Amino acid sequence: MKKDEIQTFSYRISQANKTQLIVIMYDMAIQYVSDAIENNYETQSEKDEYESDVVQVKRVVDSLVTSLDMQYEVSVQLYNIYLVMQRYLVKAVAKKDKNTIMLLESVKKMLETMRKSFYELSKQDDSEPLMKNTQQVYAGFTYSNDGGSNEYSKGYENRGYKV
Repeated sequence: MKKDEIQTFSYRISQANKTQLIVIMYDMAIQYVSDAIENNYETQSEKDEYESDVVQVKRVVDSLVTSLDMQYEVSVQLYNIYLVMQRYLVKAVAKKDKNTIMLLESVKKMLETMRKSFYELSKQDDSEPLMKNTQQVYAGFTYSNDGGSNEYSKGYENRGYKV
């Protein structure tokens, strides 16, 4: 994952409520699995990056498992789906070939399908963000030569920290 993608996810996490956080976790896992699938594995560095991406997907799936509340029937069903994903990811780390790419594509498809459901749920969740005292960030395009965007901050003076 690129540095700007990490910053985007960090910002989204800082502004998210519980349900939105689950959607962000799915987005992160999808990004990592996409990176692993697209890697061409010609050099040792690329092989290491592939393994790192798959391990990151597994960590996100592990976090999703630990966030389940097993008193609900849907959590039991999600748990079983996550277990299948974990098995596929362990196989993908152990050996990289055409079959493991198919396993990763299956994991990606499951993640995308489940993300859609949680995204619809997140639209109904109007609870407050989990993180308090976070910095408000406003982004906009500048008229610079490179045509990039800059982030402007507001409300940064007192966020509850003392130095």
